[in-house]
Amino acid sequence: MSQTLSVFQSLWAMEGLPWRGPAPWTLDERVARIAQAGFAGAAVDLGAAEAPAASEIAPLLRTFGLRAQVFAFVNADRPLSAALDYAAEIEAELLVVCGQVFPSDVGEAVTLVRSWMKESEAAGLPFQLETHRYTLTNDLGFTCRLLDALPELELAVDLSHYVCGNEIPDGPDVRADALIGQVIERGASFQGRIATRGQIQVSPHFPRHRAVVQRFQDWWERGLRSWRARAGAGADLTYCCELGTVPYAITGPDGTELSDRWAEALWLKRQAEDLFATTLSTATSTATATATASEGT
Repeated sequence: MSQTLSVFQSLWAMEGLPWRGPAPWTLDERVARIAQAGFAGAAVDLGAAEAPAASEIAPLLRTFGLRAQVFAFVNADRPLSAALDYAAEIEAELLVVCGQVFPSDVGEAVTLVRSWMKESEAAGLPFQLETHRYTLTNDLGFTCRLLDALPELELAVDLSHYVCGNEIPDGPDVRADALIGQVIERGASFQGRIATRGQIQVSPHFPRHRAVVQRFQDWWERGLRSWRARAGAGADLTYCCELGTVPYAITGPDGTELSDRWAEALWLKRQAEDLFATTLSTATSTATATATASEGT
């Protein structure tokens, strides 16, 4: 069985749309747009300002035939159990956690994250820890030490947070490149957003961002190749387009966003699909060449 790619759209990223429109889309319209654009499903961020009640979003997802994932910030006031209950009600297939807690050492972090993994496993829901600013994965070095100490941990990789949160240099940097590589090698899903060292979310269509767009495309391609090598036949990789509303989205002096996030989300979707197809064709060519060489020996 062939490996597949499923592109999701963040429901949080639908807030404030359409760009320069007279009125924002209703929840029904947002879900309909996601389905009509060919996304496999919707990711519901429980920390979003307009996060819907489970009873409100579940029937819409069923009506439009969309799969669901749940993204949750977990801390003392927002226990993992609440996110698991929500996920069960909307029949989500994955829980992505931003751990908004700050263990003092890696050992403490391992104990905490392992407890989350066991709780999710008991609920029958796959668990991934997201790379996100102001969470326990904030620092690249700490995150990589956590990965070394917890080899069973899978990541939902959003590299924009490292570029901006760690102010990664624009050019090649031996330390940062090596650490980013370790994170990519543990990616079980990926998230689409492009950042600079000073802004968490920039338009991929502005000419001045051309170099950083290429950087992220290279990282995503590396991530897809790594996943293909690690995943079995028939495995499905998810990629979530997550272009956030204000303050992630940059605005002009009148408060209007500078670019159309919906158009950019569709562009990200195409990029992910193209990169996935490229990695498949390359992998197939390599396998064929290897088999041919073996037959000749």
